[in-house]
Amino acid sequence: MLAFRAGGFFPGTTAWLAIGLSFLVVLRITLAPAPLAGWGRGLTVLAGALGLLAVMTLLSSLWSDAPARAILEFDRVLVYLLVVILAGMGVRRPGDLAAVLRWTALALALAATAGLLSRLLPSLLPTQLGFDPARLAFPVTYWNAMGILGAIALVLLAATCGAREEPTRSRLLAAAATPAVAGALLLTFSRGGVGAAALGLLALVAARPSRTWLLVAPALAIPSAALVLVLLGADRVTSDEFATGAAAGERRSVLVALAACILAATLLTAAALRLDRRWARAAPRPRTGRGARPAIAGGTAVVAAVALIAAGAPAWVDDQRRAFAAGDIVPLSDDPASRLTQVGNNGRLAMWRVALDRFAAEPWHGDGAGTYRLAWQRDRPPQGQTAVDGHSLYLEALAELGLAGLALVVVALGTVLWAAARGLGGPEGMAHAALLAAGLALLVHAGIDWDWEMPVLWVWFFAAGAVALRRPDQPRRAAGATGRMVRVVAGLGVLLVALTPWSVARSQARLSASTAAFEAGDCRAASRAALDSLHAMSSRPEPLEVLGYCNLRAGRDRLAVDTMRAAVQRDPGAWEYRYGLAVALGIAGGDPRPELAAARARNPQEPIARDLEAALERSDRERWPRVAGRAAIPGL
Repeated sequence: MLAFRAGGFFPGTTAWLAIGLSFLVVLRITLAPAPLAGWGRGLTVLAGALGLLAVMTLLSSLWSDAPARAILEFDRVLVYLLVVILAGMGVRRPGDLAAVLRWTALALALAATAGLLSRLLPSLLPTQLGFDPARLAFPVTYWNAMGILGAIALVLLAATCGAREEPTRSRLLAAAATPAVAGALLLTFSRGGVGAAALGLLALVAARPSRTWLLVAPALAIPSAALVLVLLGADRVTSDEFATGAAAGERRSVLVALAACILAATLLTAAALRLDRRWARAAPRPRTGRGARPAIAGGTAVVAAVALIAAGAPAWVDDQRRAFAAGDIVPLSDDPASRLTQVGNNGRLAMWRVALDRFAAEPWHGDGAGTYRLAWQRDRPPQGQTAVDGHSLYLEALAELGLAGLALVVVALGTVLWAAARGLGGPEGMAHAALLAAGLALLVHAGIDWDWEMPVLWVWFFAAGAVALRRPDQPRRAAGATGRMVRVVAGLGVLLVALTPWSVARSQARLSASTAAFEAGDCRAASRAALDSLHAMSSRPEPLEVLGYCNLRAGRDRLAVDTMRAAVQRDPGAWEYRYGLAVALGIAGGDPRPELAAARARNPQEPIARDLEAALERSDRERWPRVAGRAAIPGL
């Protein structure tokens, strides 16, 4: 369900998710006989890093002067922490990690398949086209997030098919889902997603080399490649005309091809599994020591490296690096598939430079959680595109929380990868390889996009990591160490922490109602909802902005000035509240120029602020109230 709620990006969804996880943790703590029996050092490190990151996120409001931004960012880190705590409770049993990854693969495959069907059956699954309708963004609303979601799904599905210990029905179901996921990945036209899928699949084979791949890989690859080729030949389905009547014939052809490829993948995989079982009986593999698999993986990597060098891969990589650095925005074209062969950074180099500049200014603690957007608006180059996040988890962490914040992120993510790597030679080696490969693909992609802000991409990672870190035994001493009173106090502590997302959830619901009413011209309802939102979370400036504009509509000019000043105090680095204050001052007969200059300094390229400044310069002071009254209002 999280995938169908914009991936958990918006504050209300994240807050409700945190609330739900909090109650599940409380139930587990208070009702389970030994909730921490499987807790060990690895889980302590992982939970400790996320816990400290959450605390630092909240404390960053002390130097950012934007507590609402810090609280919203805190809720997201809290979700990841609660996932670790919940998944880390209990002892490790054989098959637990494989089960988590199996269900993750199924959930992600369903989301990707729904996205594909939204293109092939638009009347049954109507979706909003969005900014770039030619690229598949449904259901998570962002095409690059759909790309990495599809990449993770492909790795986990391949691991399920290649694991001999998995039930046959699970392996066949994973095979059937693979072509649809590959088709959805193509329709995103996400170069990062395609690259992450290739990286993850190569890492999976290298981490768990097996003769089974010789049979399973072609059974999955051939039908998937066939569907991709059919899609590439369907010009209208791969464009923004996919829902038109002219594309009906292509949609039917692709649907037939999809059904045929699903059937082919299932039958080919069934034959491959049967042949693999015969192969294993005819020539059983000898038992190998702990060092055998790393040696095989290392040998495979060496052979692959030699082959790539011989094929001229280093020169090709250098050419692509130069093209990435020299190219900027990859333009939209009539052929979206051409993006996959174009190299350009899409403005990311500028975004990363801004993040590094902010890190250089505040290397130890950064500017504060949630403030990258302010830095980008202030420091972006001329004609720089609109951006909310830094398009790199690691550089944005440096900009917002400094070295300490990045260190905590690296420790948390590295602990999960370490947990995956340490079990490669064990009885659940394929599950560990799947976690390592899919996790590696996600972590690399997170370095070039804003994946961290999409919980749908991370909850599985932290849940699987926590399961991999559980202790397999249940010592009596550990089971009896957690008394009832201690567990009750711990449960109350979790509920106390859940008060923050509860405030956000209530505030966000009323704020959404307020902005909707304001856009509909109903300031009475907008004001009531804004006051309710402010009552739920007094640190938010957005409700005050709505109240300020509604006061101006009602002719309460001085009250509007006071309300806009209160919004500025809650987020002094944001340009829109300074702009609103300038508008209110102009209508009230004051001098709007100082506040407008402050707004322009915080966002020099904002067109409506620039237009208002120019209009004031062309007008006499007596006409300022009329000029300010005609000023555009920023999107609320």
